[in-house]
Amino acid sequence: MKKILSVDDSVATLTLVRETLKDDYKVFVVTSGEEALKFLEKQKPDLILLDFYMMGLDGLETLEKMSEMAGFDVPVVMLTSISTKPLEETCKELGAVQFLPKPFEPSELKECIQSILG
Repeated sequence: MKKILSVDDSVATLTLVRETLKDDYKVFVVTSGEEALKFLEKQKPDLILLDFYMMGLDGLETLEKMSEMAGFDVPVVMLTSISTKPLEETCKELGAVQFLPKPFEPSELKECIQSILG
């Protein structure tokens, strides 16, 4: 079963992600960029869902640190309520493969992940 790491400081979003994906994927959830980086030191998920606006390390800072990790090649989907072209370009340069606007429908999340993981 493929593993997905969901990083978001919103418990409601994490719950929605877990409930939406639990039948098809092993879902891990963390509430901060710092926790995500610690998780990645021990495990490698097949995909990361990363919220952009978080307390502490935001999504961009977390993505930057991930991209600096040796051998990091995990596709990252950015979840954000506000998206601009410069922001998207910066995130894509750091390895983000897709953006999913918040709030999202469960079917949109599934389709997004399916398009990346097959």
